[in-house]
Amino acid sequence: MRPSLLSFPTAMAGLLVLAGCAPKPSAPQPSSSASAVAWSQNGWSDAERAEYHHLAEGSELIPYALLKNVVSSKTGKPFLDNMERFGFIPDAASPTDNPHGLPVGVTTVHSRDKSHTGLEMAGFNCAACHVGEVTYRGKKLLIDGAPSLVNLQSYQVEFKDSLDATLRSPAKAVALAIAMDRDLHAGEAQPSGDTSSYASDPAAKTAGDVAAAPTADKNFHSVSSQTADAAGPSASLQGKTFPARVHEYLALLKARLAYLKNGKLLLDGTEPGPGRVDAFGAARNLLFPKDHMKMQSPVSFPFIWDVPDTTQQRSGTDTVWIHYDGNTNSILERNIGQAIGMGAVFDPKTYESTLRIENLHKLEVLTHKLQAPKWPADIFGSIDQTKATAGEKTFNDTCRGCHQNRLYPLTDAGTDPQRANSFGQSVAGGVPFPAAVKPILDSLKARAFLDDGISTADQAAMDANPVIWRATGEYLARPLTGVWATAPYLHNGSVPTLWHLLHPAQRPAKFIVGNREYDPAKVGYSTDGSGWTFDTSQPGNSNIGHTGDKYGTNLTEDQKAALLEYLKTI
Repeated sequence: MRPSLLSFPTAMAGLLVLAGCAPKPSAPQPSSSASAVAWSQNGWSDAERAEYHHLAEGSELIPYALLKNVVSSKTGKPFLDNMERFGFIPDAASPTDNPHGLPVGVTTVHSRDKSHTGLEMAGFNCAACHVGEVTYRGKKLLIDGAPSLVNLQSYQVEFKDSLDATLRSPAKAVALAIAMDRDLHAGEAQPSGDTSSYASDPAAKTAGDVAAAPTADKNFHSVSSQTADAAGPSASLQGKTFPARVHEYLALLKARLAYLKNGKLLLDGTEPGPGRVDAFGAARNLLFPKDHMKMQSPVSFPFIWDVPDTTQQRSGTDTVWIHYDGNTNSILERNIGQAIGMGAVFDPKTYESTLRIENLHKLEVLTHKLQAPKWPADIFGSIDQTKATAGEKTFNDTCRGCHQNRLYPLTDAGTDPQRANSFGQSVAGGVPFPAAVKPILDSLKARAFLDDGISTADQAAMDANPVIWRATGEYLARPLTGVWATAPYLHNGSVPTLWHLLHPAQRPAKFIVGNREYDPAKVGYSTDGSGWTFDTSQPGNSNIGHTGDKYGTNLTEDQKAALLEYLKTI
């Protein structure tokens, strides 16, 4: 009922809003519900969960020492307060995996950037988009591998606007740099007297003069992950005077704002809202800005249990495809693209980067351990086994045969065609996007292997061979294990519940997304309450298709009710 697999650069822009300096901030505190929440036990130990939630993949978006000292220009509060406003899930501090108590999917790592080796940088990983949360009558359940409801565009806009406003105020920019220096040089003598004079420094006065620039930086050079991890967080600043350090902090801020301004094309088109992204549209516009297009193919973050292990594929005859349109067999290259989209820096000529290639593979290995979550009867109520038994026959007769990781033409599925049709559109002088992006990903991967000393044998175990990128113009129908936990439905999230999927005439033209309250009867999120309004009239948002005898929409009401009950069991 939901053709899918893995979104590409699952978050195509910056992290965490910057605005001004907050007085003596402390590490963010998760809400009280974070420690009492129930987790769906679907394959990971507590240690594996903690690792997946915060293992850095190479995203280096902003220095953490800077991040912790800023406030949001929109809320007027420390930015890290109430990250739930963007749909992030709070998480408790852990000395090994999450020392700063950051939300699920937010990471910190020592920088591989040679210009500031070892500096602690904040970024994202897969968990930001692939850990779900549902509530029901005051109870909360978190589900590893389920789609999240993070609103990436909302946070990106606030981040860009806030950072821009900060740099346009020399006093705010300098205050932020001083706070960062205080954290990085704790215990050392700080400048005495009035530091406001630094606001008249030309570097501060021109800090807001920032032109758009990609994270593809021709002046970038990296060190190995091992070298970065061994360096202290202020190693690159040792021996430098305070004014020189302020200049470096301001330069870092300007570089991050330039990246965000380069992402202006990400905002042109259909608004994705919570739990969705037009990942390949973003990739096209960031990598090939001269061939930019309106982004009108947003898709839901997919669930990631039952993702096929493609690393042992060695011929075209045993290929298993991923993504909504089955466009590649390489999870590793898909994840490299994700890391670049989320702030990993690279040189477009040498392909040096801040990627953490071993960590990317670890995240993939952990993904393969996930299993479909079980229906939480203690929260949602028990399953009617008599109905479910009757529904199993209907499922076997109507649904199972299609949902076997098979591709189907648009004329068959009848769902919104934007995503299937957009991937193969040409860039770079008429080259189809798959052919244009493959050598970039291949080269980033090869250089990351080289820089971190990955042996040939280990490289072979990390990816399919050959790696294929292609445009199919079709949609992939996945097995429906755990489908109850993957709302909203269809590839673009245009149908709020499975009940609505089986009742096409009742599919709402507009409905609320972002409300985590679950509807056990209709199997999906409640469409009441506050949140973002999904408008099916917008390009890429249509809720058409998946109708007729073969899709179960002509079943009797009793048969549909039994089918819904069975879908809770798988």
